[in-house]
Amino acid sequence: MQRILIIAKQSLGDIILQLGVMQALKLRNPAAQIYVACYAKYQPALERQSVIAEIIPLDLPSGKKRGFFNVLGEIKRRRFDVILSFGTSKQAVWWGFLARIKIRVGTANQRFGFLLTRSLRERANELNSFEYYFKLAQLFAPGLIVAYPNIPIDKGETQKLRASLYKQKVARKFIVWHIGSSLEEKRYPVFQIVETLRLFSKKRITLPIVFAGGRGDERFLEELEATVNAANIRTVKVFFADGIQFQATAALFSLAHLVIANDAAPRHIAAAIGKTSLALLPNHRKRRWQVYSEKQKAYFLYADTSPESLSVDAIEPNEVAEMVKRIS
Repeated sequence: MQRILIIAKQSLGDIILQLGVMQALKLRNPAAQIYVACYAKYQPALERQSVIAEIIPLDLPSGKKRGFFNVLGEIKRRRFDVILSFGTSKQAVWWGFLARIKIRVGTANQRFGFLLTRSLRERANELNSFEYYFKLAQLFAPGLIVAYPNIPIDKGETQKLRASLYKQKVARKFIVWHIGSSLEEKRYPVFQIVETLRLFSKKRITLPIVFAGGRGDERFLEELEATVNAANIRTVKVFFADGIQFQATAALFSLAHLVIANDAAPRHIAAAIGKTSLALLPNHRKRRWQVYSEKQKAYFLYADTSPESLSVDAIEPNEVAEMVKRIS
């Protein structure tokens, strides 16, 4: 029985993509035990995944040095056969080396990368990060079949949300617009969202809009709600569901007809449950590192900005309205 440790220290969107690798590894070798080390804030995305034997927390409240050895102790105790680190992490490289794990897989072009036993240079010739994650896993699991991640829907959360939306008189067919983003620059601005809603009315897009956000999005949602109410947009019903967490987000998306999102984790959640989505992305995503296509019911609008910019405000409201009309 192979015991595999995966170090997942990147963003939630990346972890959702990495989940596809974990599921593929388990499908290839059902007897394998897969452990994941990640930060506590990302655990809700993984804790209900049957392919994961255990989640090891990476939060180090006792200080970096002591915390490093605490995690190392947890790793040593489990006696792993393989450690796979996605992205760059000198801590992960040293954990694998000091724990004497035989197969240590990770990114070659990083500090202390020479301590790895099998490695690849990131962004060498792969099309996107998803492909790169699978290439890393194939270093110790040859022939691993690439598969997109799958997120199970919590039936209890679905029923609770459906009841809540019914009380707010939201029709069974509606659009979710998730405004969440870890970076303010990636958000679609409030005034442009309001203008898009006006265009929805003109283009006879009559579906109710449920605006949703996660932790850290509360202030933006408050500003958006106040602006929408002041704009007196009567022909489009607008409702707000703020601060919902991972399982509730997946459940809400499963009920929606269409999901609109920024360049953040929610667009990956929509793809992982097979929901039609429209993502508003910065220009550099178009050139490289785009994961999904229309086969995954994923559609995109790109901001016409410099490759260095993360902004999406160059996407015109009319572009958003036209695309929504086409795919909904």
